[in-house]
Amino acid sequence: MRLSTLAIAVDENMMENLTLGNGICFILPIMKSNTTPVPLRNIDVAFARAFVASAETGGMTAAGRLQNLTQGAVSQQIKRLEDLLQKELFDREHRQLTLTSEGERLLLHARRLIALNDEIWGLMSTPGFEGKVRLGVTTDIIRAFMPPILRSFNETWPNVKIDLVCHSSPRLLKQLADGEIDMTLTTETATPNNAERLMTDDLVWVGCRGGQAVNERPLPVSVTDGACTFRTAMLGALEQDQRDWRLIGPVGNNDALLATLEADLAVTSLLRSTVPSHVSILPDDIGLSRLQPFHVNLYRRTSQTNDIANELARHIRE
Repeated sequence: MRLSTLAIAVDENMMENLTLGNGICFILPIMKSNTTPVPLRNIDVAFARAFVASAETGGMTAAGRLQNLTQGAVSQQIKRLEDLLQKELFDREHRQLTLTSEGERLLLHARRLIALNDEIWGLMSTPGFEGKVRLGVTTDIIRAFMPPILRSFNETWPNVKIDLVCHSSPRLLKQLADGEIDMTLTTETATPNNAERLMTDDLVWVGCRGGQAVNERPLPVSVTDGACTFRTAMLGALEQDQRDWRLIGPVGNNDALLATLEADLAVTSLLRSTVPSHVSILPDDIGLSRLQPFHVNLYRRTSQTNDIANELARHIRE
């Protein structure tokens, strides 16, 4: 058997011979790899800001006022962005700037770039918090209001522990004064000077759907706590109506309170925005006087500055 080999070079490509018997020879080309790196292109966020501001205001002079820059500086930034992208972004034939089709395509993405830049900057420039904050919340609002607030705060500051204390408003205010908690949310008919009012809501009579407890004499009234501020409001209204009443409880917590309503053992009062769907707000013509509105107030310790408590207060306000 005769073996033969053949090597051929074509242009700058390398050829490799593969020799078989009977003089058959295959020539396999091996291409040179291109080792030249593709250059990276980075868009300066300042260029994006100048572009978006000009697009939104319709002129570079107005855009400069928004960014505290001269018209010339804005014009230069947009020109550098156009050179970088090799696209014309504005139609400059009219007095007012108008976007070209390429500019319109860029606008949404430029806004996203700016928003992401600002989000990263805010995240990395905000001081990290670790530690503990003691938060008091009245039983009247904890279930309705607190879950989204606590979830948001925990996602933002996972290294902060919240000690949640749940009692009546008078007891929470005493704990705040004694230094046992750092801040508290209360429900009250007024907002003292040392408190911050977050919202106002109607206090309404609530009972079982289609229940008969509201027609009983004396009227059965369910309360969670002997110091509950809603208790005072309800009994005051009944005294004004000269209607006899009897207390069911104190039952200790809101779950037990709602159980007495669902069983049609009593009526009670809740803030309108906290009434669950499985019980009913009693109509005005049921024969019970309207109750006065209540405020949700925020109290914080004034004797000690607590950055973690400040951040939690911000989440509560939002």
